Amino acid sequence: MSVTFGKRGCEALLRKHPGLKARVAAAVESQIAHGLFKSKFATTERWEGQPIWECRVNEASAGSVRAAFSVRDGTAAVIYLSPTLQKRAFTAELNRFLRRRP
Repeated sequence: MSVTFGKRGCEALLRKHPGLKARVAAAVESQIAHGLFKSKFATTERWEGQPIWECRVNEASAGSVRAAFSVRDGTAAVIYLSPTLQKRAFTAELNRFLRRRP
């Protein structure tokens, strides 16, 4: 399983907290390996035709963050990372991000 990170939605938080990248990748891989048991649909929007999932990731330097990701053919694409933990606020933030995509 490979995990990629979208530059536009992840770079700012990953630059502030370099250790977050490995932790998010491990959490997403674990979620996929165990049937997305702690993941929920992040929004009704789709990313490249695939549903967008979200899960919470804990990391010492960054605290808790939410990661939005999609899965296709054994590859997970982390689309968006945010320190916003409340589900409703995160979903609104993610929808704004998705509307601005090129």
